[in-house]
Amino acid sequence: MDFSSIESRARAAKAAGQEVVLVLGLGFVGTAVAGNLARAEGASKRLFFVIGLDRDDEPGRAKVARLDQGSSPTYANDPSLERVIHEACTVSKNLVGSNDPRSIGLADIVVSCINLDVQRDAGQVDKLVVPTEGYAAAMRMVGAHMRPGTLVTVESTLPIGLCDRVLYPALCEGQKKQGVDVAKNPPKLAYCYERVMPGPDYLDSVNNFWRAYAGMDAASADAARDFLAKYVNIEKFPLWRHKSTRAAEMAKLLENSYRATNIAFIEEWAKLAEGAGVDLFDIVKSVRMRKGTHDNMMLPGLGVGGYCLTKDALLAKYGAEKLLGLDIAMPFSRSAILTNEAMPMRAVRWVEEHFKGALAGRKVALVGVTYRPGVNDTRSTPSEIVGRALMAKGCKVAAYDPLVSHWDECPEIAVAQNPQPVVHGADAVIICLPDPLYRPFLAELLKKELSSGAIVIDPWNMVVDACAADFVRRDITLKVYGRGDYERASAR
Repeated sequence: MDFSSIESRARAAKAAGQEVVLVLGLGFVGTAVAGNLARAEGASKRLFFVIGLDRDDEPGRAKVARLDQGSSPTYANDPSLERVIHEACTVSKNLVGSNDPRSIGLADIVVSCINLDVQRDAGQVDKLVVPTEGYAAAMRMVGAHMRPGTLVTVESTLPIGLCDRVLYPALCEGQKKQGVDVAKNPPKLAYCYERVMPGPDYLDSVNNFWRAYAGMDAASADAARDFLAKYVNIEKFPLWRHKSTRAAEMAKLLENSYRATNIAFIEEWAKLAEGAGVDLFDIVKSVRMRKGTHDNMMLPGLGVGGYCLTKDALLAKYGAEKLLGLDIAMPFSRSAILTNEAMPMRAVRWVEEHFKGALAGRKVALVGVTYRPGVNDTRSTPSEIVGRALMAKGCKVAAYDPLVSHWDECPEIAVAQNPQPVVHGADAVIICLPDPLYRPFLAELLKKELSSGAIVIDPWNMVVDACAADFVRRDITLKVYGRGDYERASAR
């Protein structure tokens, strides 16, 4: 929508008692945040007039065009998202898109949902590129356009120290370009990290989940608290106020690094179970009976994917070293990143060993390409590591996933939503995800479509009990992460 129209509608919204909120970045998080804010109600009216701002380039303009047409700028397999956005754009008309940074000046609150990526070569965690200058430039732009007194909240995952060492100075620099005396009228900056959960409850996870926040000063923190309380279900999910933005930054990094380390921890135990001839799935389930202390122990699997768990420990180390000047090595957290990254390659090695290195022309089927069950997010999936490694060895790789029609990060691999032609006659099948959508029929499909000499790799214990006897009889090899008992039985 053009700026003059947005300006006119924003002024009318303010006159009607609505606050104007600008969401910066219409990606995975920004789309959910914009939709959630647009549906927030109080006293039988919408609380906010929401502007979704994205870059003025081809991808950014495409997102804004979709939003202005009443469609979600980012796909998610949450059926409520399209409905909420369509209603907000066409019925209540309190959600619009923009590529014009002048829209920032209309806002009472700016919510930044810009991605901050970690760029590194696989297999190492020492040489990192974290483009913090891009985020600083965005904050300078916000400061140069926003009105004094506007609250700026940041939801992105950040290195520890970025708010006070980089973003706040950049925001002040932008304000100074307007002639604002930031010593007398400091900008309000708060860090309110997101906990958006992909899947069918993607939209609701913005407001029906525990949220935490911190401000550069008490005024910023108070403003952030008041803003969050207007759309977060604080009666069921009370807010947590951190003592500083650094504490909030560290909290976000710690919770994701904890989970990544927990997943990596089980890998060496899977190898031990395979060698010892025992069933680690059975063991972990028994340990999980200790509620409150051990019930979050992870099961074996192919590895870790997604945008967060594959990088956040590295953001902690980067911030400590580059922003705060601390000599903190963080060996456990960084090692977990490498362990998780290497886990998918076990499957590749098993395929290579099975065919004694003769992989050229072999048909390989990947079952599942998203990073977790029930979501359509394919960012940094273990499936991509497996698929690319096998293609590099000359395999013909195809994939099945009921939630994905095109694999953006790996377009070389065709993804079908019908599993039969993908699995039929495959030399190797790798079950990359334990998705309940295909759990009911996968075992029977494999027994029907595979021939003698094939290999099936089941990192998730999905089909072993249903297929083991049939596979042994027909000379189909089955390899299962952490199931040494099956290895012993099949060898006998």
